[in-house]
Amino acid sequence: MSLLSLHASQFRNLTAVSFNAHPQFNLVVGSNGSGKTSLLEAIYYLAHGRSFRTNRPQRLVQHDTDAFTLHAKLSAQQQTHSLGLKRDKQGELVLRLNGANVNRLAEFAALLPVQLITPDSFRLFFGGPKERRQFFDMGLFHVEPNFFDCWLRFNKVLKQRNALLKTSRHYDNQFQFWDEQFVALAFELQQLRQAYVTRLQQAFSELTNADALMQQLSFQLQQGWPDKLNTPEQLLQLLQQSFAQDSRMGFSQHGPQKADLKIKKDQVSAEEVLSRGQLKVLLFALKIAQNNVIRDSGKKQPLLLIDDLASELDQASTRQIFSYLRDINSQVFITAINAEQVTPFIASEKQAMFHVEHGQLTARTDNDGRTK
Repeated sequence: MSLLSLHASQFRNLTAVSFNAHPQFNLVVGSNGSGKTSLLEAIYYLAHGRSFRTNRPQRLVQHDTDAFTLHAKLSAQQQTHSLGLKRDKQGELVLRLNGANVNRLAEFAALLPVQLITPDSFRLFFGGPKERRQFFDMGLFHVEPNFFDCWLRFNKVLKQRNALLKTSRHYDNQFQFWDEQFVALAFELQQLRQAYVTRLQQAFSELTNADALMQQLSFQLQQGWPDKLNTPEQLLQLLQQSFAQDSRMGFSQHGPQKADLKIKKDQVSAEEVLSRGQLKVLLFALKIAQNNVIRDSGKKQPLLLIDDLASELDQASTRQIFSYLRDINSQVFITAINAEQVTPFIASEKQAMFHVEHGQLTARTDNDGRTK
């Protein structure tokens, strides 16, 4: 899968922007506030149905207009797909796939595996477990066909259990019924996640095999309940024993909704022993390794969006990251203030360059800024 073209209208400061993408590297350059990040945000919105910059979609609609529209053409498994999205300031969302209305954003997401790296992506290390669950569950969604249905069914059961905790003070047959489903789905999810994290760690090890520091890191998936409880019967007993406290707190304390991924060096969390620059290299390695797992599943070619790649990186770290990117076999979009921050590391035949200024996009043909 690759993004062939994108058109964005009334999205942020992009009044009417269209471009044809390169299948490998796409470099978007421009000054701060020009619209570079908005272009990445538009691609991300098509894939995820939300922004990575705001939780208020009305802010994405250009001032003095009523709605924004996004339209993309994708190539996937020798087929071309057309994706259209329109959202107005009242929040109404219209989705069209190959000319037909669709109701679920998951249909877009399934076609468009998009990962993002921004200066805020350090949340993967310093944020809560939810950040890391979203990371590995995104990859799992794209490589394991059974994952999404299992995840949906578990979350329905979890919602029902939490609702009962707020209204009932006695563990009865109704709780037993939901807990038995909870436990069965919890172990199914855990098995899928563990198998995926094993694949992710292997891809990470292959990617970073020339980096002694990265090779010292270990991955540990915490399942969301004590490791010593390794049968459904034991987890069911824990839920029953925890009922009184769960009821007082109003939510379930144990289960896959509490899962986490710990990355450690010598049994110490990576964020405690690695420098900021080393963590950024680790961040890129994790995202690229996940891209490679999705790619190697044989069905999809993922996209990687990188906003302000050169931020907080010295020359050595930049070279290291581009050594990872060189063989990614995925489509990459990179923003930068200056082209010279990126172009020395990418062969000219593998890239297209675009310049953004005041929300207008033009293609560039050389390294000194002249346009077609």
